[in-house]
Amino acid sequence: LWAAAERVDSLQAYNPRYDAVVSLGELASSRILAAALKADGQDAAWLDAREVLATDAVYRRATVDWVQTAARTAAALAQPAAVTVTQGFIGAAPDGSTTTLGREGSDYSAAIFANVLKVSSLSIWKDVPGMLSGDPKVFPSVVRLEQVPYREAIELAFYGASIIHPKTIQPLEQGETTLRIRSFVDPDAPGTEVGPFAALTPEVPCWIRHENQVLIEVSSRDLSFLSEGHLSEVYRIFAEEGLLVRAAQHTALSTRFAVNDDRVAVPLALERLNSPYRTTAEYGLRLTTVSRPDAESLATLLAVGPLRMMLRNHEVAQVLTAPN
Repeated sequence: LWAAAERVDSLQAYNPRYDAVVSLGELASSRILAAALKADGQDAAWLDAREVLATDAVYRRATVDWVQTAARTAAALAQPAAVTVTQGFIGAAPDGSTTTLGREGSDYSAAIFANVLKVSSLSIWKDVPGMLSGDPKVFPSVVRLEQVPYREAIELAFYGASIIHPKTIQPLEQGETTLRIRSFVDPDAPGTEVGPFAALTPEVPCWIRHENQVLIEVSSRDLSFLSEGHLSEVYRIFAEEGLLVRAAQHTALSTRFAVNDDRVAVPLALERLNSPYRTTAEYGLRLTTVSRPDAESLATLLAVGPLRMMLRNHEVAQVLTAPN
C-alpha cells in the first residue's frame, strides 16, 4: 500500500496510482468475505474481477470492453461455486493494470455481470428502504418509489441520484434485467423495482441536491458569438478532464456550466480554456434538481438560496444557488 501511495508529480502518473490504491479495499474485503463463507461451511470461491472485467486504459473512469468481459466471465464461471465473491468498481486495462469505473462503480459492476450472464433480475442491497423521492437527510416528506421505468431511472441517475450509478441502468435495460433495490437493514421490506414499467409509481416529484459545485462561465474574447464548434470544443475539454456537466445555460456570447469541484480536473480544464476563451469560476455553490416538477415543488425550488442559474423544461427544473 505504501509503495503504491508514493508521491507522484504528474496527472499521467497519478491516475494509474490512484486506481491501484483505491482498489485495495475491495480486494481485501472480498477476500475476507469469501474466507468467512468457507469457514461457515459454504461452497464459496473468490474471483479477482480484474481477471474478467476488461476495460480500456482510461484510469478512474474506464470504459468496459464488453466482448472480452463476456468471454472471460463465461470462462471463469464455467464450473462455478455455489457462491462466487468478487469485487465491484474495478477492472483491468489491456496491460493488466488496475482500472476503476468511476464513483459508485460497484453497482455498475453488478449490472455488467448481470448483462453478460444474461440473468433475469439483479438485487442491490443498500442502507435505505429502496429508491426514495429524495435524500431524507435533506428533503422533508420523501416517499419510497415502488416501480421506476428504466428511462426515469437513467434520468435520475444522470442528474445525480446517489443510490444508482449513472451507468448502471443501460446494461440492465439491454438485457431486460429487473433491478431490485433492497434494504439490508430490513431485508423483508419490498424495496424498489426498476424495469420495463409504463410509469413511475407513485408519480411524485423527485429531488436531488449536489453541494460543492463550480459555475464556470466561458465567453469569447472578442465579443463574437459562441458557435456550435466552440461549444463542442468546450465540452470536449471537460470530457477529457473527466468533468461531468450537470447543468448548462447558453447565450449568444457566453455559456455557463455547473460541474463538480474536482480539485485536479477543474484547474486543468480552466487552464486549457483560458487561452482561446475568457473564463470565470465561482466555487462553493449548490445545485438542486427536481424531476416531474409541480407548482408546489417549483415554489420550494426558488426559495433555496441566492440564484446563480435556473433551467427548466417540462420534465426537469434546476437551480444553482449560493449559500444563504
